[in-house]
Amino acid sequence: MNAWWETLSILQKILYCIAVPATLVLILQTVLVIMGFGDGASGADFNPSDTSGLDLDGDISAGDLADADIADAVSGDFGSLKLFTVQGAVAFLATFSWVSIVCVKAEMNEVLALAIGIVCGGAMMFFVAKLLQWMAKLAENGTFKIKSMVGETAQVYLTIQPSGEGGGKVTLSSTSRFAEVDAITEGAQPIPSGSRVRIVDVRGDVVVVEKEL
Repeated sequence: MNAWWETLSILQKILYCIAVPATLVLILQTVLVIMGFGDGASGADFNPSDTSGLDLDGDISAGDLADADIADAVSGDFGSLKLFTVQGAVAFLATFSWVSIVCVKAEMNEVLALAIGIVCGGAMMFFVAKLLQWMAKLAENGTFKIKSMVGETAQVYLTIQPSGEGGGKVTLSSTSRFAEVDAITEGAQPIPSGSRVRIVDVRGDVVVVEKEL
């Protein structure tokens, strides 16, 4: 091993010192994602209990459609593409170093070898960023916009106190999607758990409901 190491040039030694740790970290990241740990597809800011992006098949206003179009446009552009992430940096270092090592071993000019490594590393970092973006959009597809809940029927999960005092929650489900949101009622009577209600308004992240007759 020592004899092999001594045969390497300084550049090759540096590249190996980058390649081996980066590859080990990349493998560790992959294993953690497969096991369900780390950022994964959801991302650090993803909140599974957040229903602000949920969407049902109810009536959607023109304003909601405009919001949806704007959101789709933003999610598809480079503004939402996170190139400089830990996953992207590790992928860049691993790809850059191994490609450069192969090029140097092929007796290619060192500057050219490094340039090719940088290009390949950048391409890999872009690929990882697009993959994470795609996985995040898959997570969003399982949600729906809270504004579109108006007119929907829901079931009370936690008793809703009267006269807007809050404290209640309702659940909605549609086509294998499920959401739990805070709810209030403007009625004079509390709405007990298990009751069927209709959503009549949305105030921020809270829905206003009335008991179905």
